[in-house]
Amino acid sequence: MSYIDHHGVSVRPEAPPSELAVAVARHFESMEVDEEAVIGGFLSRLDSGQEVQPAGPAADYARSTAFFDGTAPDDAVRKRRRSKNAARPGEQVAAKVTRTDENGSWILARVQRFYADTDTYDVQDEDDTSKLIRLPWNHVMTLSTGAEGGFNKGTRVMAIFPETTSFYSAVVSKQPVWKLQSNSSTPIVKELILKFEDDEDDNTSRTPHRRVPSRFVIPVPSRYFHDDDDDVDLKPPTTSTGGI
Repeated sequence: MSYIDHHGVSVRPEAPPSELAVAVARHFESMEVDEEAVIGGFLSRLDSGQEVQPAGPAADYARSTAFFDGTAPDDAVRKRRRSKNAARPGEQVAAKVTRTDENGSWILARVQRFYADTDTYDVQDEDDTSKLIRLPWNHVMTLSTGAEGGFNKGTRVMAIFPETTSFYSAVVSKQPVWKLQSNSSTPIVKELILKFEDDEDDNTSRTPHRRVPSRFVIPVPSRYFHDDDDDVDLKPPTTSTGGI
């Protein structure tokens, strides 16, 4: 579990080894590593006579962090990442079509095009395909496959309210059930049981449990989008010896 614990990979507590392996593989595939920097750092340590550390937790940590040189990714790197992870034409997505964050501001839409130069999408509302909507990259979320995990009981999410195509705030009210698909060794969650905000029954004042396909349940935006401001440049600024 050292890799999962170190990198904070989201897995459910009772996950079997096969599920852990899938989660680790997907997290590893999503990592971007500067191969030249890693190899160069390794060779420079050999040239300087530094001892290569034996395997163990310390070595694992060194391997996972050695390529980071203390500099936040520049704009070009960020754009490449967004382009690499962009939703593809024809793919269903969640799209934010208002400037506010109230319930219903995210809708079910379909991607028509992604513009890598401006990090924007053209999407169509699944309820109204008569016009294109141009949106910035952080107003579009890809939908779940059911295999990602991370939606444990008590997690705040957004989900399509039954018989609508709009996403509303909700809470996972029961622990998800993982099932194996036929002809597949990868377990998935087919549906989630939720309680939606402002969904109290008029007679009982209780909020009902509602079943929603896992595909139509997404994280709250603050958990989904990486804020570029979190990329802190750790190199000290260059001080000037001249006067003002």
